[in-house]
Amino acid sequence: MENYIGIYDNYSGDAQYNQPVSSIDKFFFSKTIIILLCTEGHAGFNVRFKDYILSKNSFLIIGAGIPFYYTEKSDDFRVNIIAVADTVFDKMVQGLIRIYFQRILHERPLHQISGVKMEMCCGIHGYLRKFILEDDNFFKMQIIRNYLNILFYEACNIMMHEPENALRKDRHKEEVASKFIRLIEQNIRSGRKVEYYARMMNLTPKYLSSVIKAATGRTASAWIDDYTLAVARNLLRASDMSIQQISYDLGFATPSHFAKFIKDNTGLTPKEVRARLED
Repeated sequence: MENYIGIYDNYSGDAQYNQPVSSIDKFFFSKTIIILLCTEGHAGFNVRFKDYILSKNSFLIIGAGIPFYYTEKSDDFRVNIIAVADTVFDKMVQGLIRIYFQRILHERPLHQISGVKMEMCCGIHGYLRKFILEDDNFFKMQIIRNYLNILFYEACNIMMHEPENALRKDRHKEEVASKFIRLIEQNIRSGRKVEYYARMMNLTPKYLSSVIKAATGRTASAWIDDYTLAVARNLLRASDMSIQQISYDLGFATPSHFAKFIKDNTGLTPKEVRARLED
């Protein structure tokens, strides 16, 4: 996975990621950065607990470790996919371009572009697919990384040319919310209280809560609980850890506290959640 680069052509969706039947069946955590180039139709995605509509001539970028699922898709939905390990991305993208790409990941993952721009991006996708399939090219990885660089630069170029009023009007609130969510992603196993993150950001809990509510429409506590539930669900689904181990890994004082949290948010016990996810 360390040097993984995957290319998927004209993808129409997979039943595994269709709309979940209950709240516990929602989120997936990609181990790669995913770039989705929509060429036909549309699909609804929930990324970081926010809904987006990916439609023709638009692209969506999902960062590694960010929870997501898709809610619905049209019959004619078609998307070209590029998946890149974050270790590959870290080696390639540095300096100013990294700052703009992080803004895409954390502030505006969805962008509508012109048909000409989409044709260019899909052209790069096509070249990447061809080179990945080659076995006898001595410079294969260098060529692939150069094409990926072009795609990353073009994505950032698109964002830089969007009018500032296309972003949320209150930049300060947006920046605070973006930092708060990044801190949750990085520290959810260490702290599940608003006060914990307020201290890290040198803000009062009351002020942080008000800013997060104004910027996202959701409370700071709801963001923390949703991330905790998503991580717990992922561990129950994809790991061999015992429920007791998961409880302590997520910072719960006892397994009973963890069980109560799961029960309050899903109506099920951790064992029932794991059994359903394994079906």
